[in-house]
Amino acid sequence: MSRERAPYRRAGGVLTCVGVALVVGGGCTPADPAGPDRTTATIVDKGAGKVVTAGPGRDLDPVMRRFPLLADGTVDGWIAGTIGAAPGSSERVPGPTTYWFDAVVDVGTEQVAAWVREYDAASVAAPDSVAVELRDLVQSGEFVGGRRLDDAFSSARWHARVYLSPTTGRVVVLGIGD
Repeated sequence: MSRERAPYRRAGGVLTCVGVALVVGGGCTPADPAGPDRTTATIVDKGAGKVVTAGPGRDLDPVMRRFPLLADGTVDGWIAGTIGAAPGSSERVPGPTTYWFDAVVDVGTEQVAAWVREYDAASVAAPDSVAVELRDLVQSGEFVGGRRLDDAFSSARWHARVYLSPTTGRVVVLGIGD
């Protein structure tokens, strides 16, 4: 190859690398530092697609590992699983698995009141995507929640949607993790 063509070949290689980097990185956008808005974040639509893999249970350890703020509560019930087709089903597709964890925990009305004040919780609709197995534990009535409360219960591994019942002292937490 002549010396005159070498610079063009090198430039072509650089342009190819830049093109690949743009294609690979082009779909990436910076994450919202405040996280998703509570009104648009979706846990699971009314429990659809929730496949139970653990529970129901009443032991505190699985709840506490995911949501440490509930460590002093009394677990009324929890259940966990994956989202999508049942294990072994022909509907399963390869790829990452999304896990869910629903819990109903009694922390008392005083603790609920403290969290309402601390996280500026406001009136929200009752949780409607709680796993079927726990729905009897979610009593009708007023619920409060909000983005700051969700963020307080969330971690790097689990995103929480939290509903507080000021009258019963119960917390309903719906978690999604990977």
